Amino acid sequence: MAALATMRDVIVIGGGCYGTFYAGQLARAQEKGRARLRHVIVVDRDPDCRARRELGETADRRFVVSDWSAYFDHFLGHAASGASPAQDSPGAPVSEDYIVPSPLMPHLMFEWVVRRARARWPGRAVTVEPVPGTLGTPYDRSAPAPDHTRYVSFADWICPTHCVEPAICPAIGEARDWEMSAAVAGLATRLRTAGERVAGPALFVCRHHVFGVGTFAVTAVLAGDRTVAGAGAGPEAAAVLVGTISSCHGAVNLLRIGPAAVAPAAPAERRARLELARERFNARAYWAAHEALETVWRSIIREDEAAVWQGLIQAAAALLHRERGNRHGVEVVGRAALEKLAGPQRADVEFETVTFRAELARALAGEADPPRLEFVAHD
Repeated sequence: MAALATMRDVIVIGGGCYGTFYAGQLARAQEKGRARLRHVIVVDRDPDCRARRELGETADRRFVVSDWSAYFDHFLGHAASGASPAQDSPGAPVSEDYIVPSPLMPHLMFEWVVRRARARWPGRAVTVEPVPGTLGTPYDRSAPAPDHTRYVSFADWICPTHCVEPAICPAIGEARDWEMSAAVAGLATRLRTAGERVAGPALFVCRHHVFGVGTFAVTAVLAGDRTVAGAGAGPEAAAVLVGTISSCHGAVNLLRIGPAAVAPAAPAERRARLELARERFNARAYWAAHEALETVWRSIIREDEAAVWQGLIQAAAALLHRERGNRHGVEVVGRAALEKLAGPQRADVEFETVTFRAELARALAGEADPPRLEFVAHD
């Protein structure tokens, strides 16, 4: 942090006690020549917030009265449109805009990415789902539905106020040998290895360019939005792991994009696809069965029915992991398959699923041979 911190506009989320501290630190850094920035913009719904009362407006400090989500829809939407920052002065390098998150704020950047995805694909299901797997952190808590944000931390102690996460952890006096970005990237790799179609991670990483003020670049948020756009560019379903993190702490979410709707197949064509999937599954050609089942899944409109077909697809993937000796893949994908196949037989699903699920559970536990995929018997 000894080097000059060059920033353009710095958006401070919230004008309460934390926002007041951050705006004050940025002003002091500017006065002492340790930072160069154009504006500090404090965003708060309260026109008489603490930061305005104690610090006031200046030539390089402005206040915006707005809901945070509405503000970012405008600000980030403008940035995503391709507008480039202007130079502070002739000959000066183009600097970036930064965001200072509040420690108590919701996962605002992820929420913006979700809204962008839903606007981009109005005909596809865009959902927030629980983050599977483990990150190996001592603190690991998940918010209930529909939020599902997973809050993780390498600290199982009380961190010093305004810690800048130096190489020597001030709380324990030892070298900090952990990095949250590596933990989240490792989780994404393990999920892909287990058969999950997970892109990313898209990470918004807080760094301290000014003492006590964690910031992440707006360009990182826009890059995350592009990662989501790329993941959903094809017709197949996709998922993206997204996190707002520092070196020690993080908020992580899983954004899932449903398959693009296709015209329902004619009855004869649908039956032919089902016959092919059954033949390949029962021949233990699980990857080919997985692909054949997906052709049926993509034509499903109702989410509850689609979940059952996804469960059958994941059953094929889990059994493929079983054949390859990938125990982690069996556990992760198999658990997801059993969850989606739970419940009574659906009249709109041609394959029998109740006995299939019970036999699948035994097979994944190593207690029986793989189940067969059979049509529902009609009297």
